[in-house]
Amino acid sequence: MMDLRNSAAGRTGTWGNNDVRPELKDSSQPGAACAAAMVHLRRVAETPVPRYVQLYLSFIAVYEGYHYATRPSCHQWPWMRRLMRHVFTHYPYFRLNATVFEEQMDSAAAACKAVEKNDATSFVPPNDHALFAFHPHGVLSCGWSFGGIHHMSFEQADCRWLVAESLFYFPIMRELVNWMDFSSASKAAFRKILRTGQNACLMPGGFEEATLYERGKHRVYIKQRFGFIKLALQYGYKVHPVYTFGEEYAYHIFPYLLKFRLKLNEFKMPGVLFFGRPECFYLPRTDVDLITVVGKPLILPRIDHPTKEDIREHHEQYMATLQELFDRYKGVYAVDPEATLEIY
Repeated sequence: MMDLRNSAAGRTGTWGNNDVRPELKDSSQPGAACAAAMVHLRRVAETPVPRYVQLYLSFIAVYEGYHYATRPSCHQWPWMRRLMRHVFTHYPYFRLNATVFEEQMDSAAAACKAVEKNDATSFVPPNDHALFAFHPHGVLSCGWSFGGIHHMSFEQADCRWLVAESLFYFPIMRELVNWMDFSSASKAAFRKILRTGQNACLMPGGFEEATLYERGKHRVYIKQRFGFIKLALQYGYKVHPVYTFGEEYAYHIFPYLLKFRLKLNEFKMPGVLFFGRPECFYLPRTDVDLITVVGKPLILPRIDHPTKEDIREHHEQYMATLQELFDRYKGVYAVDPEATLEIY
């Protein structure tokens, strides 16, 4: 057990290890499917360009017409998220995937026990005026997906999962985010959700935090992210900092030209070149302990018209709370117990 690569510092023999489950040992199917899809796409690309363009434009015309003529509720399939939770609960992707809540732990021993138990029962109550801020974004947000959206502990939370508005601009991606019942992270959509008192989950770091990703590094982009704190103050929400250990080992990336790649983010362009599994580059590596820690809430006052000073004060409180959460659990959950959190 202790010889596992990229394992959490506090890992013991009682922690789960999906690599030894016989029904999960052969994980080549996703990679094989990906490779077959790439070969198929290459063959399709050899079709004469005019015909391809005609088919594409015809598809777009029908697709956009459908979205224009139907109600938004017709595009959402809530059962899809329930199905995904069921699949990843019984057929976990990572070697270890756990979500733990700081409110249930009072010591390092309790932190170890929480992962050993790996309780997947629902814990987050609905309509709790709670805002869950997930860090780090990572390349493709493994902690957000496997420790939040698809984890059973959020099953009864009735959360709205906020994603970049740009994802709704692309035909196939739009369907995926609609099927999963996601919402746009635009200010207007965000306000509409908070008015209802419904729980909300977001990744404040956005594109920039994804660009900052470097294998083995713990980095968050939060110093210039004031908007979610302002809205939390205006609508009386408490804010839970959420940090995923193991996210930093899910991918290999091109780590150079950081300033240039961050500049691309200003134009809403992703700035990360990544590589996951050898047989399918965009799938994350499975040989990691992915542990998502949901911190205790930062209780904020309700201020209908917060000043810049109010926002800055509580934003600094949030950053301090996030730092404390990381420092408290890195000795148990991080691969490197002496790791430092780099805040940008």
